[in-house]
Amino acid sequence: MHAGDLILASSILLSGNNFQKVATLAKFFKLPILSSSTFHRIQKTYLVPAIDRFWIQKQDEILMEFQNTDVIVLGDGRMDSPGHCAQYCSYTFMEYTSKKILCITTMDKRSTDRKSTNLEKACFIKGMQFFKDKGIKVVEVVTDAHVQIASVMKKEFSDIKHSFDVWHGTKNLGKKLTKISQEKENKGLIVWIKDIVNHYWHTAEVATTKEEFQDVWYGVLHHVVNEHQWSVPFANSTVSNSCQHGPLEDGAQSKDYLKKGSPPHNALRKIAMDKRLVNNIPYYLNCRSTSELENFQNLILMYASKRHSYSPPVYRARNRLAALDHNAHAEREVMQNKDGSLRWQRSYNKKTSRWSVHPVKADKKYSYIPDLIRQIVISRIEDDIGMNRRRELEADDPRRISAHLAPVPPPSTRDIVANQISRFESLNKTIKFWTTEGQ
Repeated sequence: MHAGDLILASSILLSGNNFQKVATLAKFFKLPILSSSTFHRIQKTYLVPAIDRFWIQKQDEILMEFQNTDVIVLGDGRMDSPGHCAQYCSYTFMEYTSKKILCITTMDKRSTDRKSTNLEKACFIKGMQFFKDKGIKVVEVVTDAHVQIASVMKKEFSDIKHSFDVWHGTKNLGKKLTKISQEKENKGLIVWIKDIVNHYWHTAEVATTKEEFQDVWYGVLHHVVNEHQWSVPFANSTVSNSCQHGPLEDGAQSKDYLKKGSPPHNALRKIAMDKRLVNNIPYYLNCRSTSELENFQNLILMYASKRHSYSPPVYRARNRLAALDHNAHAEREVMQNKDGSLRWQRSYNKKTSRWSVHPVKADKKYSYIPDLIRQIVISRIEDDIGMNRRRELEADDPRRISAHLAPVPPPSTRDIVANQISRFESLNKTIKFWTTEGQ
């Protein structure tokens, strides 16, 4: 094998590219490179195994840092395609303080009886079992309000605290408020949505018990009708029976207050005191957020696009590359201007019609890539057989269950061609018949 072919194939995969696009670029540039079959054989024989070994090595080094300590993890699942036709699910566990990826599991829907709706639950259980096997003491898990995950935590991991992501909670609250404010009689509620959502987030930050949460949260029902003190707190907690903001000057409020007992006020009361929302209060008392994990899910798109199909080992390897990328650059510093001030980048959100800023971090260095490529080259040098060997499927490879995703075995290509009738051919025959009959 030419060394250039091995290095080129390694660079294509490690950078998150797809061979088809690189091959098209080389074709336009009139640059001869390795063929598609050679690339995929190199990928299967050397690249994927090296990435797996390298990830396990780095993962063990990170897990050593959290031995004999109480660990809080953030968890979130990601499907490999939009809609309800997902084949793979990857579930990521991130350590709360350091924001490093501790575990990322991937599964194929053939492992869950071809039901993609069960993938996230299965991946979650697999990841929690991994922590148990490694001796990692997980004391709290933070996820979105996934019904199946909540059920698993109650039944199988009842000794671990389960919290919901407060960002998802406020987002869902905002959706409900927006929907109900679209009704004609509730138009006055629109201008208060942002403040109500912010108040819910503030309540999660300051409350330590369910009673305190209810007293602070229900204060919004008084505030929106210009009542800033009330006689008795709802849950009789230690929270004072008044708004927690300072004195309001006359004319300082730019919004029109709602009328007590009016349709928008009653609609707000119905949402604020919704039974499910009240029952979920204990999940928000620690005010945890999975925003960093959401950012990592976007990074996975660089390595595993939702518009491409991958074999199970390659999909797993690409997700692990994203985890290696994230962990290697988790502690990047924010860039500074010449005067020493932090550098910020503006962005405009069309949905909220607002400008926001985020810090500009230093460029990534990818310092781990030379070591990874070195391991790939060494694995080729020490290989006495070559790429023509017959490689067995891994023990947990879903292709052992079924070679196809379809629930029925495929007929031969010849039979499909023979039985396939084009709509246009059928239409042309019908038009020809009508024309002939008309003559």
